[in-house]
Amino acid sequence: MLKINRNIFWSNLFIDFLTSYGIKSACISPGYRSTPLTYVVSTNKLIRSFPIIDERSSAFFALGLSKSSNSPAFLISTSGTAVAELYPAIIEAYQSRIPLIVCTADRPARLRNTGSNQTINQKGIFDNHINFSADISLLEINKTNIKKFLSIISKGIQICILNNMGPVHFNFQFDKPFEPDAYTDIIPLSAVGYSLKILNNVIEKESKSHLFNKLPKFNVDKIDLITIGAGNFQNDFIKTLNRFSLKYNVPIFADITSGLRNNNLKLENLISNYDSLLKAPGIEKIFKPKNVLHFGRNITSSAMEDFLVKNKSKRIIVNEFGDRFDSTKKGRIIKSQPLDFIEFLSAKNIKEYSTNTLSTLLELNSEVEKIKPKVFSNRFTEIEVFNYLTKIFPDDSSVLLGNSLPIRDFDFYVSNSNKKLKILSNRGASGIDGLISTAAGICKNSKKPTYLILGDLSFYYDINALLTIKKFDTPLKIILINNNGGRIFEYLPISKYKNIFDKFFITPTNLNFRKIAEAFSIQHLLCNSLKELTRNINLLKKSKSSVILEVKVNNFLTNSVKKQFSQEVNKLITKKMS
Repeated sequence: MLKINRNIFWSNLFIDFLTSYGIKSACISPGYRSTPLTYVVSTNKLIRSFPIIDERSSAFFALGLSKSSNSPAFLISTSGTAVAELYPAIIEAYQSRIPLIVCTADRPARLRNTGSNQTINQKGIFDNHINFSADISLLEINKTNIKKFLSIISKGIQICILNNMGPVHFNFQFDKPFEPDAYTDIIPLSAVGYSLKILNNVIEKESKSHLFNKLPKFNVDKIDLITIGAGNFQNDFIKTLNRFSLKYNVPIFADITSGLRNNNLKLENLISNYDSLLKAPGIEKIFKPKNVLHFGRNITSSAMEDFLVKNKSKRIIVNEFGDRFDSTKKGRIIKSQPLDFIEFLSAKNIKEYSTNTLSTLLELNSEVEKIKPKVFSNRFTEIEVFNYLTKIFPDDSSVLLGNSLPIRDFDFYVSNSNKKLKILSNRGASGIDGLISTAAGICKNSKKPTYLILGDLSFYYDINALLTIKKFDTPLKIILINNNGGRIFEYLPISKYKNIFDKFFITPTNLNFRKIAEAFSIQHLLCNSLKELTRNINLLKKSKSSVILEVKVNNFLTNSVKKQFSQEVNKLITKKMS
């Protein structure tokens, strides 16, 4: 017979299941109710654990670990409002299909709705943004309960990483005592042997099924445009896409997060300046696509969406889970691996798109590239900073782009690069929270240089993550664009109402970011000019520790330069139509 603590037994079984699946990164926030899970993880040599004080930061850090590896990290949290702090990162994981395993500790069900301390209703708390949830009561240890427990865990993990990729939630009802030497049960040794046997039987590795051959009959006579959003596109897909595009004269519009615009594989018909072209009056006289094939997540450009809706373009949306990345809800959704579908389409007898139209688009794209240096060069704006950064980022770097202006400016204005950069974003829900934590998780999981580009408000929202960076000696390079407030609102119609706008939408913090960096013992570099940028970028690259490079820009100059650029592009289109 064997004396055991029931909570420790079930926690060991759970963690053994995770490690058997190759899941070995855990983010743990302190709390007494989660003691059994924390104890088991801390004594397991197969697991790389990250103790992070704040649950919200911990969850985004785990998101970054999962995002960079495409393998789920798991979170451990105590009960009560600590659980709610995980929600922002869970929403982002759900929207972006990032695998994440959420493990929350709870009181036994009998204490719910009794006023018991630190007890809230955790059952199904994330149900609007979770792919699987289980409320697990830790019952008497016997064969029936062992089999039932592992069946639940197996189902959740299979969903997380294979069948419906995204976050899953296990809510463990732990009853005191929690410590391993506080024995609660006496069980036969055969129960341990049985649990290992069932564990091995339950774990059946599955490969992702290619559902392409189950498609209904598909007919299309011509593809006029291919659009590519964020996605993990492999070289085989990119090469096949290029051959298809050349064979049928199809232009390719690729988002900055697609990985196709910063890649050493060339796409002959890639149009990267499509946002500028589609905003120009009269562009539909040059280009009016009827059938549009889309891979990956949604495009950043709202001009693209407006253009396709205005021209009543028919859309074919292809992704492996059959997600509807189409706000009109009129597009045809096809559940298929992108490579499978483009190979299938390549074998079909479809008509070629207009050679003249493709040539015109490529020519316009090239002319827009010539406008950029004339407008942006030697002017200290975010655009020139971003163009400069893409030139100095080392090959194979990871770059997380912050939401609001950074990702839009990169997508709309930054030129392509033939070096391979892994461009990442939190565009599932497009929040500005948790960006430093996410980038820290990416950096900790990567042996390559990792950069984060974000605005001052996003930085402010996640200041506590600087403690995590310092604690784990994470060499994250942060480029902080300080325009002193949420300047993206200046591009919206509400900006005309100055009294309301200045008070409630422009949000200057007037923070001294140097002092904040010093508080966490992180190096801070300040740039007020292009000359200072050049000097400090070299210091940034040489540093083997974390660095915050603060770039103070004049937003009025940036707006003026953007308007000038748009005017020049409009002139180009007008000239082409004349």
